[in-house]
Amino acid sequence: MKNSWISCVALSLSLAVVWLAPANEATAKKKRKAPGPEEFTNFSLSPDHSQWLVGAISRMATQEEVDAYLALTTDDAADSFIEEFWARRGPDSVWPKKGKHQLFEERSAEADRLFAEGTHRGRHTDRGTTHVLYGPPGETRYELSAQVRRQNVEIWVYPPSAEDGLDDKRPKKVYLFIKQGDLTVEYRGAIRKRGPTQIPPGGRH
Repeated sequence: MKNSWISCVALSLSLAVVWLAPANEATAKKKRKAPGPEEFTNFSLSPDHSQWLVGAISRMATQEEVDAYLALTTDDAADSFIEEFWARRGPDSVWPKKGKHQLFEERSAEADRLFAEGTHRGRHTDRGTTHVLYGPPGETRYELSAQVRRQNVEIWVYPPSAEDGLDDKRPKKVYLFIKQGDLTVEYRGAIRKRGPTQIPPGGRH
């Protein structure tokens, strides 16, 4: 009798695993639509190279380049890849007034200084990525979130005359950012317009 009961429990657990597998797989696929930093991190490389793709580079690189970098296993190979990556994007004095590599490095240093949060380098944050790709916005203001109580939304506005970014695309007219825990992330919710303000009530969030 006891053995029969154990067999029934084991069968039930097996069926549960089989039933949950498709749901877990579907959830994983859904999550992959918005890749996070870990999906662009090559854990086979040293800290200086492992997160090279994170941020603006992942938006500039082709899928083939992303896959190739994630497959590298040594820092020497990564150095060669990075050198070839920038060489494919033109000399250092052509696009449009400076080379893409030079402009990337300058904006990345600015992003590290302006947008670093906690243990995250500024260039790896959502605001930093936008800054590196398209430069500073033409206007910055703050509005209240219509969905998150007492949260300010930071709004970046780019003019219609904005040039193509390092990803060869025009920036969107408006980018929204909101504080989530200890990190500021891109926000796709609604806002409650209260008129332009340069600094949110209570200072910067």
